[in-house]
Amino acid sequence: MIDVTPLANRTHPGYRTVPLHLSPEDRERLESILRASTTGRRVWQRGQALLWMADAVPGADIARLLGVEESTVCHWRKRFSVDDPLSQLADAPRSGRPPSLSQPRTAHE
Repeated sequence: MIDVTPLANRTHPGYRTVPLHLSPEDRERLESILRASTTGRRVWQRGQALLWMADAVPGADIARLLGVEESTVCHWRKRFSVDDPLSQLADAPRSGRPPSLSQPRTAHE
């Protein structure tokens, strides 16, 4: 993992960075999710951002480290400003028809 200690609580232009509240139990659970090899890329990115937001890393730095737009990090901050931020890691349901796989055709069809 990236050491963000120098970035946390640093002076920067704009508003002061307010850390998100993350309980020690939630932090431990989140770190185990991030270590799992089955964690998807988008869930990992959001989880890493949540950890850094809890450490008061500015949004611009989080965006640069994760390779996303700063507006995305602002959206995530609003998304995680709930009582249980870990419930917000997964993708929201998508609209439209669910994907389906057709049966392979045989030679005699």
